[in-house]
Amino acid sequence: MSSKQSQVLAYHLTRAGGERLRQMVAAAPRARLAGLVNSAEEFERKAVQVQPEILLVEYDPNSLGLEDMLGRLRRSVPGGSVVAYAQAQEPDVILRAMRLGVREYLPASVEDQQFNDTVQRLWRESAAGHAAGRLLAVMGVKGGVGTSSLVLSLAWIASQELGSRVALIDLDLAKGDLASLLDLPVRRSLAQVAEDYKRLDSLLLDSLLHEVAPGLRFLAAPGDAVVAEEIKTPHVERALEHLQDNHALVLADLPPRLEEAGLATLDRAELVLLVTEPTVLGLKAARRVLELGRSLGHRNGKLKVVINRYGAKQCVPAREVERVLADRPLAYLPNDSATLMQAANAGRPAARDWPRSKWSRETAKLARLLLAGQGGTP
Repeated sequence: MSSKQSQVLAYHLTRAGGERLRQMVAAAPRARLAGLVNSAEEFERKAVQVQPEILLVEYDPNSLGLEDMLGRLRRSVPGGSVVAYAQAQEPDVILRAMRLGVREYLPASVEDQQFNDTVQRLWRESAAGHAAGRLLAVMGVKGGVGTSSLVLSLAWIASQELGSRVALIDLDLAKGDLASLLDLPVRRSLAQVAEDYKRLDSLLLDSLLHEVAPGLRFLAAPGDAVVAEEIKTPHVERALEHLQDNHALVLADLPPRLEEAGLATLDRAELVLLVTEPTVLGLKAARRVLELGRSLGHRNGKLKVVINRYGAKQCVPAREVERVLADRPLAYLPNDSATLMQAANAGRPAARDWPRSKWSRETAKLARLLLAGQGGTP
């Protein structure tokens, strides 16, 4: 590999798929096509010989022998990252592919820019010698839709059940309530990041984190509008940088009304979950945020809607939800206000003490899907 390009060896099952793989690689400045083949035997032979950085595969779970081949390639091409290009978008299919070692799962509707982003991310990880932590942002499209409860339970499941090292950061600087929902006194927060910005390093930032549980740490918002005014975009970006360097996953809780620091986090995030409820007002607000995201240049698939409180009285049915959004939400979380109220009053994530509730079970499915490492396009 040159210092600037990653070698890509591509395998296609169909003629149309082969042409699309060729186009994607040609449009990625940091990628160079080392070969495009449709014979599994030839692909495996070339992969062992060339040892490419990226193995780009047209993936079909029903293709005979494909999964066995991917298993062998994990051993014979240890430095190669498998990137799947696929028609199938069912969660079970995606999770199955990830268990086979697929690093990124791209839909057939993938845009060239998304593949280029994938190549650049894999290249940066290789150059750094380790994978930078993933940054996922969670944002309510309006207040009161259960965003904080969701991000807390996602962080808990990712760290305690799925074994990831997780950092949680509250970026609702003036009104953040994650500390209250965790029943934590705020003695250290992002305010100290701003105060000590010039000498901030990983050690200092580490001292500002609250240990929620083994493998789960939390950086609080000051929760004071006056103090929040002193926290600027560079302060937030530096904090995120250090958190990503030391954690496998960083979850950022964003406020419904974004200012400069929130927009910068949106840009930096690999995936943004937009939380709303299945009401006319909730869906209209979600559609406005999706349109804003497109106007800001975010690729299709980066902003994904999560429907909370589905099944509540007089909620909009799924068919109408998908018509209004012109997309299928990433998840439908059931209405379970009693469980979430108990969790809030107890100062604990719902997934911790009520893991068998319907809401917690569906949230666990969402967490597993997110942790599969799909590069932002479930």
